[in-house]
Amino acid sequence: MITLGVLSFSQPTSYLTKIAEHAAKNGVMMCIISPTQLTDSRSHVSGLMYTSDKKEWKDSTFPIPSFIYDRCYYGTKKAQLFKTVTDSLKLQENVQFLGYGLPNKWDVYNKLSSIQEIQPFFPLTKKLTSVTFFLSHFRLKNSWLIKPINGSQGRGLIKVERIESQYIVKEVVQPGESLYIFKTDHHLKKWLHSRMKISEYIFQPFLPLQNKKDVPFDLRIFLQKNEDGYWTERVRCIRIGPKNHITSNLAGGGEMLPFSVITQGLQRAKREELEKKLQIIVAHLPSAIDQSISPLFELGIDIGIDPDYNLWILDINSKPGHKIVTMASPSVQAEIYEAPSKYCMYLSSIKR
Repeated sequence: MITLGVLSFSQPTSYLTKIAEHAAKNGVMMCIISPTQLTDSRSHVSGLMYTSDKKEWKDSTFPIPSFIYDRCYYGTKKAQLFKTVTDSLKLQENVQFLGYGLPNKWDVYNKLSSIQEIQPFFPLTKKLTSVTFFLSHFRLKNSWLIKPINGSQGRGLIKVERIESQYIVKEVVQPGESLYIFKTDHHLKKWLHSRMKISEYIFQPFLPLQNKKDVPFDLRIFLQKNEDGYWTERVRCIRIGPKNHITSNLAGGGEMLPFSVITQGLQRAKREELEKKLQIIVAHLPSAIDQSISPLFELGIDIGIDPDYNLWILDINSKPGHKIVTMASPSVQAEIYEAPSKYCMYLSSIKR
């Protein structure tokens, strides 16, 4: 029998329980393992096993599963302590991860932005190597967005806008944003240096991705691999953030709306052009990641839409949040819940 182990720091969510229910129907056992329980030397591990007859999770000890679905975020210092043991698990020949994750944003950009089909959708991106280098770019544009190369959920984003002789700076500190005003290059440099001691950054032009009411929005597309190992778009939605904020990320107080809010009222030709561009991204980006970086199982693609309906790839997530699942129809939700076990079955079949 195939066993699927989910790596998670938290207790079973309703989402994981639904995956376990569908896995049981497919003859796949599912367990939840905290990375805190993993060691390099042990062949068995303690965790929670889903029992389909009683429909509950039970404490259990079991062999390390053949397939691992890593749903952990290693952004905090405490979580980072356990990333090494997770990485060592990836090297074991008898263990296969459904997805092997993504490197930092700078590495992702360098790997993907040169691919011809998707190159036009990447904003100009540079590494923040020094504040002087960054400030030299204000000759080109008055507004820039700085991103932590290992950031997620919009945390740590910094917008720097030069208005006349001063800099207006917004920093995302969820659930809100902090505002700073620096009247000289020297004061901005000092502040940015303090941030650069903590994190590495990239920077991009700040794109006009707000509606007419100054509400930020973007498009999230959620994809998974199906039972034949092919990428499938499951659901898409528009995410809107609080007025005048930098980000529309849900963790920062954003909300989800149907994709139709963007397309309704558009002329047919404009609607078809938008969809054509989206299909280019969906057709080429996931496979490019598999080939150029590492194989994944699921993917969240965040796409900005500017006033001229140009599309911009803003972020790529190998562990996308699952709130978007509620935007899918009941039949698609069922496909999403059974996808992990079906993909395990596919991987098992090609291993034989």
